[in-house]
Amino acid sequence: MVEGDLLDLTLPSLLQVMSRECSTAMLRLQRGTDQGAMYFSEGVLVHAVANQVQGDEAACELLGWPDGRFRLARDPESHPRTITARLARLVVDTESSRPTSKKTKKGKNASAPNVDEALLHDLLTQLTELEQDTTRLQEGRVEGGTVAALLLVTAVVNSMVSVVTARCSDPGMKPSHVLPRLAEEHPYTQLLGEERDRISIATAASVLKTWNSTSESREQLYLELCRALLDVLTFYGNTASTFFHSNREREEWRATFALFVEGLTAATANPPREGHDE
Repeated sequence: MVEGDLLDLTLPSLLQVMSRECSTAMLRLQRGTDQGAMYFSEGVLVHAVANQVQGDEAACELLGWPDGRFRLARDPESHPRTITARLARLVVDTESSRPTSKKTKKGKNASAPNVDEALLHDLLTQLTELEQDTTRLQEGRVEGGTVAALLLVTAVVNSMVSVVTARCSDPGMKPSHVLPRLAEEHPYTQLLGEERDRISIATAASVLKTWNSTSESREQLYLELCRALLDVLTFYGNTASTFFHSNREREEWRATFALFVEGLTAATANPPREGHDE
């Protein structure tokens, strides 16, 4: 679940996040005593309610809110389609078609590359690529059992580690420094290692391969290791948010990243079968 202020992350920006991530989720909105909600199916706005109205009228009313609070959560339940296809397309285009100022405060041309926008674009592009791995896990298309699944999750985590360590010269951001700190909160992090400034699961994989106790305890070990890896991913994703100067881009990244982690968490909740393990 993601919560925030519409002054930091505007509603059009949130809609772009939903569309880009193809999210099936519910966006609850509150402004004073007024409340509303938007429902999305694979990134498409399908239903909206605001006070006593619903459908297109409700969506238009909510889009007119200049401030308020929002709460974003995944929502697997189906909802009636009260939004017309025309408005659904218009909602997605709202942010991208917004006019921009030709001059910045320093008088520079606004078409010049913006550092925060470029960073956000790079990070979101990477998440889109990593979403394919999440889908493979979710659909059970990973052969090799828990070890193979753990390797896939580790690859996702290392993608974020690579982004942060490439932009930050602080040695405290290297896994060799981060893992001991995280292990204080999650003991299973001690089974994770570091090799060439990347997360290694050599020890964890060895433990899983030689596990001779019950299948239930093996699955529990896999889940704990996944949680440890997700803690590492969350740490580096949150660190990436500190690279932004603008609140708008920072909050958009936080919201998108939180949804991604939520999806990956759900994808790792069901341990894969061990039929293909060596």
